[in-house]
Amino acid sequence: MVSTMKNKPGQYTCKDYQSEMILISLNRKLADHQLSDKERQDIKKEINKMEKEMGMI
Repeated sequence: MVSTMKNKPGQYTCKDYQSEMILISLNRKLADHQLSDKERQDIKKEINKMEKEMGMI
């Protein structure tokens, strides 16, 4: 698997894995229909922040 973090090409670290798992978890939480608008907005902000840090966007 190719690293999504800004490491050396081909280097995949535990931190990369941890970040990916957190991102998956946040996306699952976002799918909860019982979230308030504020909670949904906060989760989206955190997802965007993580994706930028990971070099995904």
